[in-house]
Amino acid sequence: MDVEIALGRFFSPKDEGRFFQALKENKAITNMEGAGVNLIVSLEMKKLSNGELKDFLAVLYRYQIPLAPLYFLADRKRFSWLNDSRKYWFDSLFDETKRTRSRLCGD
Repeated sequence: MDVEIALGRFFSPKDEGRFFQALKENKAITNMEGAGVNLIVSLEMKKLSNGELKDFLAVLYRYQIPLAPLYFLADRKRFSWLNDSRKYWFDSLFDETKRTRSRLCGD
């Protein structure tokens, strides 16, 4: 499954490197490809555990990247914990104004 996310701003080459290193270390991410100012991230759903998803959300959130392109995961039973409105990711994940910047490909 491919998800297009809007990249944020990096403050130095090493800052950008740390971001991409964190994504490369995530076992559920099988590929990344630039698309203008956005990034298409390929997720292998079988490898997307709760831990890998939490790591992915944390990295995106830390770099102030909207989480809205991933909102559809909250509909899956195994990720129902995403619907907890008390968690840091909730507002960004369900921000409908940011969904237009996402592109979901495949399944």
